[in-house]
Amino acid sequence: MKGGNMKREYIIGAVVLGIILLGLYMLDVSSAVVSAQGTAVMKVQPDTAGVYVSIETRDKSAQSAQEAHSEIRERVLQSIKDLGVTNEDIQLINYQVYQEYDWSSGRQVPKDFVASQYLVVKTKDFDEVAKIVDAAVAEGALVNSIQFELSQEKQNEFKAQVLSNASADAKIKAESTARGLGKHIGRLVSVQTQDFYYPGPVLYYEKAYASDSSAGSSVSAVREAAANITPGDIDVSANIVVQYKLRRF
Repeated sequence: MKGGNMKREYIIGAVVLGIILLGLYMLDVSSAVVSAQGTAVMKVQPDTAGVYVSIETRDKSAQSAQEAHSEIRERVLQSIKDLGVTNEDIQLINYQVYQEYDWSSGRQVPKDFVASQYLVVKTKDFDEVAKIVDAAVAEGALVNSIQFELSQEKQNEFKAQVLSNASADAKIKAESTARGLGKHIGRLVSVQTQDFYYPGPVLYYEKAYASDSSAGSSVSAVREAAANITPGDIDVSANIVVQYKLRRF
C-alpha cells in the first residue's frame, strides 16, 4: 500500500512538473523579441608589403621580344631571390606577347612586338622593400606600385576579434533596449552575421603615367617612396544582427 502511494505521488509530481515546464515553454514561445545590430571597427597595422613589378620588351619579331624579356625576367628573379625572397613570395602573372599598331592616314600600321609580364613580390619585412625595388630596377624592370595589406593569417586573427566585439556590442544594445522597456533579455533566438569587412591592399606608391614623365624621374620617385615607408592603419569592421527573447519575469 505504501509503495503504491509513493508511485502515485511520483507520477503526480512528474505530471505537475511537465505542466509547469510546458507553461514556461509556451510563455517563452509567445513572448516578444528584441533585435539589435552590433558593429565593431578596429584599426590595424598591415603586416605585408607587395611590390608590383612589370617587365616589358619590344623588338621587330615576337621571338626576339620574348627572348629579351626572358633574359631580363631571369635576372630580376635571381636578383630578388639573392635578397632571401623565396619562390612562394613571388608571383608571375599576365604574361602576353602582342604586336603594337599605329594609325596613320586612316590606316593601321604594324609596329614592334611587345612581350610583357607582371611580378608581385611579397614581404613582411618592410625594410626589404627598398632593396627589392633597387634589385628590380637595376635589372631593367619597372616598379608599378607598392601596396600594403594583411596576410591571410592576420585577416583570420582580426576577423575573430572584430566579430567577437560586434557580438558583444549587439548584446549590450539588446540589453539596453530591454531595460528601457522594463524587461530583461532571455535566450538568444537568432544571429545574422554580416561578416568581416577588409578593404584589401592599400596603395602606397603608384608609377606616374603622365606623357611628360621620364623613366629617370619614375625610378627616382619609387626609390624615394621605398626608402620612406610609413604604412598607415587599415580599418577592419564587422556587423552582427541578433534577436533575443524578452523574458516575462
